[in-house]
Amino acid sequence: MVRVSVISVFYNRAGMVDESVASLKQQSIEDYEILLVDDGSTDSTLERLKAHEDDNTRVLTGPNRGLVGALNHATGEARGAYIAIHGSGDLSLPARLERQAEVLDQRPEVGVVGCRSEVVTLQSTRPPHLVKRAFDGDASKVILDWNPFHHGEVMFRKAVFEEVGGYRPFFVCAQDRDLWCRMSQHCHFVVLEDVLYRKYAKVPGSVAADPARLMLQRHLSDFALYCHRERLAGRPDPLVQFGEQGALFRPPSRELAKDMCVIGSRYAADGDLEAARVCFRRARDENGYLPARLLLAAATLTPGILLGAGELWRKLLRMFQKYKWSEARR
Repeated sequence: MVRVSVISVFYNRAGMVDESVASLKQQSIEDYEILLVDDGSTDSTLERLKAHEDDNTRVLTGPNRGLVGALNHATGEARGAYIAIHGSGDLSLPARLERQAEVLDQRPEVGVVGCRSEVVTLQSTRPPHLVKRAFDGDASKVILDWNPFHHGEVMFRKAVFEEVGGYRPFFVCAQDRDLWCRMSQHCHFVVLEDVLYRKYAKVPGSVAADPARLMLQRHLSDFALYCHRERLAGRPDPLVQFGEQGALFRPPSRELAKDMCVIGSRYAADGDLEAARVCFRRARDENGYLPARLLLAAATLTPGILLGAGELWRKLLRMFQKYKWSEARR
C-alpha cells in the first residue's frame, strides 16, 4: 500500500491536462501514486492523459459515469491509505501532499485536511484572490454555516471515506458537501493556513459557468445540510429513509434564498440579466424572500439601475480583493 493516492477526474479538458498533471508530478512527497481518470471524454483528453503514464501514474478510462461515479470507481482502485482529490485543470503547489499527509500521519483524530487556495477566475479581469480560512477541530456544527473546503484541495483517510459509504450518487452536484457532512460525524477536520492550491474558476463546462447547474448545486447542497441536521438531531437521514423522495421533505430555506440572491447579483454585475432574473425568481419562490422580490422587480422594471449597482459592487469587490492579494503576497 502506498501512502497517498491522488485522484483527478477529467472530462473534455484536453487543453488543461499538461500543466495540471505536471503540478502533481512535482510534489515533494515520495510515496504516492497518481490516478488520472478520463470520464468518457469526446475530445483528446484521454490521449493527453496517457502521455503522462509512468511507474506511479495510472490512467483509468471508461464510459461517462459522471463525477460521482468516476470518483467512487477511482477510490476503489486506489492503493493509498490517504486519498487526495485534485480538480481537473487546477494546480497543486509542490508541498501540498506532503503537508497534508503529515497532519494525517501525526493526528489520528483528523480525517480530512484542506488548505487555503488561490483562485484565478478565467475570462475575467478579477485579480487572483485567496479563499477559505484556517480551521482545526470538530466541524459537525460549523459545516451547517460554512463549507471549510473546496473539493479539489482535500486529502482524506480512505478508511473514513469507506466507513460513511463514499460519495452518494443522488448528489450529482454538491457531492463533496454531503460527504463532508457525513465525515464530520466521524472525525475532525483541518484547514491549513498554507496556500497550497491554485483553483481555476468559471472553466467552460464547470458548474460555476452554467447558471442552471449552479442553482442545482445550491439546492443539493441545501438538501445535504437538511440531511445532516436530521442526523445530528438523532433522526433518520431522509435520503436513507425515503430514497430520492426524501428530497420532497426539505423545508423552505431562507439561507438558500439568500444564496440565490447573491448569485443573481453576481450575474447582474456581469451584465447577464436573464440569469440574474432566474436566480431572483427562484429565491422568491423558495420562501417569499423580500429582497428577492425587490431585486426581481429591479431586474424587470429598471434593469439599468440594477446593472449600475452591480458594476459598482464589482468594482468595490475588485478593490478589496486586490488589497487582500497584495497583503498576502508581502
